[in-house]
Amino acid sequence: CIQKREKEFDQLALDYAMRFETSPPIWHAMGGNNAASKPQPDQTASLELPGLLDKKAAAILREGVEATARNAVVRIDFSRIAMIDEAGADECTKTLAAARKARRKLQVSGVDTLTALLQDLNRATHSRAVHWLLLLELYQTLGQEENFENLAVDYAVRFEVSPPSWSQVQAAEVVQAKPAEPLDDALRLTGEITPANDGALQQLGSYASTHNEVLVDLSQVTRVDYGSVSQFISVLMQCLGSGKTITLRGHNALIHELFRVMGIDQLAQTIPHHPD
Repeated sequence: CIQKREKEFDQLALDYAMRFETSPPIWHAMGGNNAASKPQPDQTASLELPGLLDKKAAAILREGVEATARNAVVRIDFSRIAMIDEAGADECTKTLAAARKARRKLQVSGVDTLTALLQDLNRATHSRAVHWLLLLELYQTLGQEENFENLAVDYAVRFEVSPPSWSQVQAAEVVQAKPAEPLDDALRLTGEITPANDGALQQLGSYASTHNEVLVDLSQVTRVDYGSVSQFISVLMQCLGSGKTITLRGHNALIHELFRVMGIDQLAQTIPHHPD
């Protein structure tokens, strides 16, 4: 506060909240009623959620949004999320809903990863209503009315209750998460691996042909379709037949379980992403 470096203070306060899981100090303007009290419409507060979206992580998100000036842009990065428990989903839904109703200005990144994860959870036989409600609120936040209405109908049928209603508000701005700097020669795959989108496996085959140590980073892969597993295994078997070592790393919990069930973990070293 002494040096009037409010933006640096806000960022450090958010980092403090994430590190110590408690509310940070609040900025207090000093030195009169002039420049220090003027709103800063271009101010942006950044909130990065960890790998596990549980009640604590969601509470830190809520506190971070509440601690940010009403006229500031709140940027939320969902890209690291690999697991969501019920309490975290419920708290996150409430936070996004409150921000929407308060007409907060939001920027979001990593929404494709979060959407794909929630869709997989909702396809499960014993899916939980809180995960459906979070996906509905995410569609609302993104302004995706058609996706919202389609999911609302499915939600009503699945749980035999009335779904939330669509609210016409300004959609959040979708921005790109800052990519991590490459630290090695790993093949970095992205998106979904499906029979209709087998480009990733073609990349893997090409990469493996020029590397004795096949290192594949799957941290940006949202889903591996069951129908692609046999082709995946075929590529890995060709690598093993050529005496190559294989490491698959950074994949989410759902992909790791698929690898385990289908025996891929017996063909390659698997290093899944571990939530913080």
